[in-house]
Amino acid sequence: MTAAVSNQEMETIARRDLIEVWRPHDLSRLELRRGVGATRPVPRHWHEEYQFCLIQSGPGDLYYRGSRLPTPPASLFMVHPGEVHSNRAHDRLGCSYRTLFVDGELMCAAASEIYGKAPGLPFFPTAVIFDAEVIRQYMELHVTLERPASSLERQVLLLGLLAVLMARFAEQRPAPRSFALDRRAVRRAYDYLTEYYVENITLETLARVANLSPFHFNRIFSEQFGMPPHAFQTQLRVLRAKALLLEGWSIPQVASQTGFADQSHLTRHFKRLVGVPPGQYQSSSKNVQDATFPPR
Repeated sequence: MTAAVSNQEMETIARRDLIEVWRPHDLSRLELRRGVGATRPVPRHWHEEYQFCLIQSGPGDLYYRGSRLPTPPASLFMVHPGEVHSNRAHDRLGCSYRTLFVDGELMCAAASEIYGKAPGLPFFPTAVIFDAEVIRQYMELHVTLERPASSLERQVLLLGLLAVLMARFAEQRPAPRSFALDRRAVRRAYDYLTEYYVENITLETLARVANLSPFHFNRIFSEQFGMPPHAFQTQLRVLRAKALLLEGWSIPQVASQTGFADQSHLTRHFKRLVGVPPGQYQSSSKNVQDATFPPR
């Protein structure tokens, strides 16, 4: 047991202060960072953007708006643009974290859709939150933004996260809205997505077909069809991929023909929905078809 812990510590020390920074090509007003074993205290500073930071390991604290707030693992802290703050890790091995910076204009645009008016920059009076569902959504978005994914999936996950943050933690909460009159309009977008599922369709395109805002379109689609539009698109792509695999197409060809970014993107979603990777599905199906069964 001691040796295992020691080896883990050695691995953490070897990767100490590793920080990665990237911007998604299709969501340019976002910046993401991932830190492993960060030990350097961050002095007082401020950002032009909103900062959201999930602490994955290593306790620490955040100095923000005159208070020093604890930031244990599985906590998410939120910093408003222009607010001076600092943070530090308490553990000698540092802390590991995932940070998302959201441009103020993007947040305003999302808030306008969610509130149905222009409320300005939303403010989050609770700086550190521990909501397990929000943290799950945050983690799903962050991981999706670092690997191949459709623009629709990225946009839906981002808007979904911002919506739940505003609904639960913003100083001004959005009022509920009735969607009864919008269901027929969403059906038009459903038909459009069914026809063009291979394309890299954006949330804005589908919302425009339905003549709704992206936020309201996403909510009604999910409510009406039991899954968000990006999940429905992925389901259609996987169903088509299964058919092409049974016809003998190679996996890279199938990925290209069904709209996936690459083979790994196809494999990840295929295994999640079908239960086995595409190669195993194809070979197993061939073995079943080629097998000779004795007469009954």
